[in-house]
Amino acid sequence: MTSAVAIAASVAALAAAAAGALLAWRAGAWGSLRHRRRLEHLTRVELVELFVFVEPARFLRWNLVALACLPALGWLLSGSQWVAAASFVAVLVLPALVHRRLRRRRLQLLQRQLPDAVAAVAAGLRGGAALWQALELVPRHQPRPVAQEFALLLRQHRLGVPMEEVLEGFAQRTALHDARMLAATLAVARDLGGGLAEALERLASSVRRRVAMEERIDALTAQGRMQGTIVGALPLVVAMVLYAMEPESMGRLASTPLGWSVVGLVLVLEVVGALLIRKIVRIDV
Repeated sequence: MTSAVAIAASVAALAAAAAGALLAWRAGAWGSLRHRRRLEHLTRVELVELFVFVEPARFLRWNLVALACLPALGWLLSGSQWVAAASFVAVLVLPALVHRRLRRRRLQLLQRQLPDAVAAVAAGLRGGAALWQALELVPRHQPRPVAQEFALLLRQHRLGVPMEEVLEGFAQRTALHDARMLAATLAVARDLGGGLAEALERLASSVRRRVAMEERIDALTAQGRMQGTIVGALPLVVAMVLYAMEPESMGRLASTPLGWSVVGLVLVLEVVGALLIRKIVRIDV
C-alpha cells in the first residue's frame, strides 16, 4: 500500500513537472515571439521615423547575443543571480529606452529649429518664390533634423501624394503642436489664399517666443529636478553603505517578512515622491 502511494505521488510529481515545463516552454516561446516582433517594429517603423536605418535581422541577432552573453558575464563577475537577472531585464528594455531617448532629443531639437525653418519659407515667399520652391530652401540651408523632415515632405509631394496628406503626415510624424499649426497654416493659405508670408512670419515669431519661454522654465526647474534625483537616490546609497558596514543586520531586509515589508514601503514612497516632484516641476506652456 505504501509503495503504491509512493508510486502515485511520484507519477503526480512527474506530471506536475512536465506540465510546468510545458507551460514554461510555451511562455518562453510566446515571449520570444513578442520580443522579436517588437524589435522588428522598432527597426522597421520607429527608428525609420527618426531617420535611423538599421537592418532588422542584424539588430535582432545582436540583441540575442547580448541576451545570452551579458547575464552570464554579470553572473561570472559578481557571482550573484540578481545581477544576472537585472542584466537580462536591462537588455530586454534597453532598445525601447534608447528609442524613447532619441525621439525626445530629436523632437526637442526639431522644435528649436522649426521657427528658423518657417522664417526661411516666409523669406522665400517674399522673394517671389512659389510655395514648394520656398519649402526647398529648408533642406538646402537648415540643419538636421528639420532639413530631413522637409526633404521627406518634398519627396512625398513629388511622388504624387496630395498636399493635405503630406502635411498631415508631417504633423503626425513629429507630434508637435507647432508642426500642426504650420500644416494648418499652409493648408488654409492654399485653399483660401491671402498673405501666406505674413502668416508664416507671425507663426515663426509666436513659436520662437514659446520655445524661449519653455527653455526658461526648464532652466528654472532644473534645480528641482536635480533635488528630486538626489533625494530619490539617497536611500539607495545609504542602504548600500549600511550593507557594506553591517551586512548581517541589513541582510534581514531580504530574508524576513518584516524586512520585505520595509523594502516594499520604501519603494512605494520612492515612487510616490518621484511622481509628486515630477508633477511639481512639470509646467506646460
